[in-house]
Amino acid sequence: MASSFKLASPPHVADCPASTHHVDESSIHGACRASKPSHARRIGNVHGSRLPPCQLVARLASRGHGQVRLQRTYSSPNVAANSPATAQKGLFDLAIDISRTLMNGNVEMQFTQFNPTGVATSKSLTKVGIAHEYLLSARDLRIIDLPSNGFPHILIREDTLLMHLFDLRLLVQADKVLLFNVDGVEDNTTRRVFTHDLEAKLHRPQAPYKRATEAFELRVVEVALASVTSTLEAEYLLQMADKEGALVYSALRELLDISRRLARIEKRARLVRNAIQEVLNDDADMADMYLTDKQRGQRHLAHEHQEVEYLLEAYFKANDAIAQEAASLAENIQRTEETVKSILDVRRNQIMLLEAKVEIAMLSLAAATLVAGWYGMNVINYFEQSPLAFAILASGSLVGSALIWRSMIRRLRLIQLRTTRRE
Repeated sequence: MASSFKLASPPHVADCPASTHHVDESSIHGACRASKPSHARRIGNVHGSRLPPCQLVARLASRGHGQVRLQRTYSSPNVAANSPATAQKGLFDLAIDISRTLMNGNVEMQFTQFNPTGVATSKSLTKVGIAHEYLLSARDLRIIDLPSNGFPHILIREDTLLMHLFDLRLLVQADKVLLFNVDGVEDNTTRRVFTHDLEAKLHRPQAPYKRATEAFELRVVEVALASVTSTLEAEYLLQMADKEGALVYSALRELLDISRRLARIEKRARLVRNAIQEVLNDDADMADMYLTDKQRGQRHLAHEHQEVEYLLEAYFKANDAIAQEAASLAENIQRTEETVKSILDVRRNQIMLLEAKVEIAMLSLAAATLVAGWYGMNVINYFEQSPLAFAILASGSLVGSALIWRSMIRRLRLIQLRTTRRE
């Protein structure tokens, strides 16, 4: 196998000029202008790096005294493109590219900032910058950019509220709220509902039954909980409509899909309920949620949280009701499935019984056909000239077929009776 030296770098990094063992930083920067987009670059973007692979290598070169040692690889024209060796090499190159991306704390996070008047501003900061500017610890922002829904929770800090409600990620302060844009989340309905309701709530006057000086952070918390609850309730109502339609046509597959979606709704509602319950169980956390009063120097005592408690309790009950109703509907669908399956089993048994009777009739007629076959042979049977031959043969065949039919039907009924008694 002929060997040659190549740069073991991410895809298209080979476009950068390099020697056989070392890469110079200036030469890499020059070649990066002509490099094309690659799969490795997309992987880098997923992990927070907006630099091309060549510049990633150049940055590592600057950290390693101007040189990056690259591994020697071998190529041969006899190796197939889809061979295990080629796949292993691609896996190695991809792993090297991922390992060269920026650390989590340096990832740029996009977010929209709303002020109390409803003015929205798009900004971006790193996790480190957010933690430094809003006086948070690194562990508080650990899962703020998690691409999955995660587990809902509410964190109360000295001057900040952190809310993680599925695709809705909020950082709330007394005079602003940050709505984080999270890539990779499949469903962003809750986030869109929150944005719509928040803009409407901040631009319209407050209801007469509420205080005119209601704190900004409490209004944001109310909109966030209302968005999550209304989304779950809308999903539940849609599943109820689908369930009624599925019952009409007895579509078991549709009922199965609906039961799965109901289980998901129930789980999400219980998670939101548990997150609210954790805050309700801690008087100090509820008192610390008055961020505006803290800025004014009016810190609440542990028992002075009646407004927050009423707010959280209302949505605690709403999410608990959604969870209970979804569980009840799922049980109803399960019972419906069992009933439909039982009806189908009865219909299947009736069809099998009909098939058995048809087979018995075919067997009884086969006996008469056998007699006709015997006398239809071109042999002497001494019965050709008898005037009673046809009547005797026809009546005898019919009587024989009837006896066979009656005997087999009796045996079939005995089997049915024995099966019924055992059940």
